[in-house]
Amino acid sequence: MWSKIKRALCLALTGCMLVSVLPGAALAAAPFKDVPAGSWYEDAVNYVYSNSLMGGVGTGTFNPEGNASRGQVVTILYRMAGQPEVSGKTSFKDVYSDYYQNAVIWAEQCGIVTGTDNGLFRPSQAVTREQMAAFFYRYAAYKQYDFSQVASTVYSDQWQISTYALNAMRWAVGIGLLSGTDENKLCPTGSASRAQLAVALMRFCNQYQITFASAPIVTAATAVVSTAASTTTSTTSASSASSASSASSAASGDSESTLVIPTVVEGPAYLFRWPVQGYVSSGFGSRFIFGSTSFHRGLDIPAAEGTAIHAGQTGTVCFAGEQGSYGNLVILDHGNGYQSYYGHNSQILVQKGDVIVQGQTIAAAGATGRATGPHCHFEVHYMGQLVDPTQHLPAQNNAPTNEMVVASGN
Repeated sequence: MWSKIKRALCLALTGCMLVSVLPGAALAAAPFKDVPAGSWYEDAVNYVYSNSLMGGVGTGTFNPEGNASRGQVVTILYRMAGQPEVSGKTSFKDVYSDYYQNAVIWAEQCGIVTGTDNGLFRPSQAVTREQMAAFFYRYAAYKQYDFSQVASTVYSDQWQISTYALNAMRWAVGIGLLSGTDENKLCPTGSASRAQLAVALMRFCNQYQITFASAPIVTAATAVVSTAASTTTSTTSASSASSASSASSAASGDSESTLVIPTVVEGPAYLFRWPVQGYVSSGFGSRFIFGSTSFHRGLDIPAAEGTAIHAGQTGTVCFAGEQGSYGNLVILDHGNGYQSYYGHNSQILVQKGDVIVQGQTIAAAGATGRATGPHCHFEVHYMGQLVDPTQHLPAQNNAPTNEMVVASGN
């Protein structure tokens, strides 16, 4: 008899343990015909459906590969917060009476969203992976969750992460909310699919042990869901748009209105030459510009438009093109973990793959991107993290005498 009781107790205990580790997604199967059994997002879709965080898009479909919109993400976070009462109005000119209106008012007042540009929130715009990470990060701060865990992994395209999203992306990767779209890439400015959002929601809720009361299902508006997304097998894969084209959208992502300090490291001694003659008008660190305090990632050196910009050290061009707020940008890889950035150029005189020697002319000064006037913006990175350029420059500006670059006519 005692052996039977012990066996029954063991079976019961085992059952309790299994239930405790099963995700909430196992509570109910979502009734969506486009969510295949065994797919990488099946459990996550079941989870968000069971907990009334996400619903379908009509006709019994979830549209897992469709783009999630900014309005949808904020609405979901609002529901996670218990849909608190709101008062007042939003400052965003494009938020009218719609399913997301109260959510946006709440999120703006709590500092979870700051908008895109020209006083707009763009609720129907596809949310990027870095925007999604920033929304979750600010929500975690709003709820006073612990968000000290950050990633140490280095991705080849992490330089594309916008300044406002640096801390958020390091945290999101650190807790497993996001991972690379492959072994080397994060695709921070790629669009987040509805399946990716569902997976991120389930991971976030499991990370902070969030539970929910019963509530009506959020149904996405079909009109704002893209059905032209690529097929993927990664749990957090993003659009396969080229890094050069997707990076250009970074400037229209959420701009941080309060100071967020990105990770800054001290690399080993490595000597650069100054890229252009002149004084430093804006140094490395916090500054007040464009109506808000932000973290300046490098040095600004004013120079007349067309002035030659020189390579600070021998290296290989790993990027040459337009990049959001940097405008026309050249990035040199110097090996040993070091890269240097040269932004706001009026002309780029090199191309990806070119081997450049120290002091070689690589661009012409300009004011492209987000700039108050023509200058060279100079950054230094070590192992994917920012370093203070003055640590690696001589005290005396040793750039060649300024000369003008002849216009290419292109």
